[in-house]
Amino acid sequence: MAMSNASRSRLIFAAAMIVAAYFIYTAAEGALRAHSVSQNRNQAEERVAQLEAKKSYLEAVKEYVGSDSYVEQEARRRLGYTRDGEVPFVVIGPAPSEDQQASGEWWERLFPR
Repeated sequence: MAMSNASRSRLIFAAAMIVAAYFIYTAAEGALRAHSVSQNRNQAEERVAQLEAKKSYLEAVKEYVGSDSYVEQEARRRLGYTRDGEVPFVVIGPAPSEDQQASGEWWERLFPR
């Protein structure tokens, strides 16, 4: 039994369609994977920028805490230090309400920007 030309043409066409569908599927899968990698990279770059800003802030706080002005400020605030001729006084503010919650890291509350 010999195959007719029409049957061969249909078989070749079906094989070509299967190969084309495979290439389309592979290309689509690669595009989706590339998009996912791009999104992950963008998120990682944003996180790096956030961490660099936080590092810069913490380095500035570290530098300030090591300065003489900070030592003097803390001596005045915590120990009541005054210089000759200064008159000490205390300012009493309203107590925070119960619904106010401290937000941020402890060093951000201690050293507001």
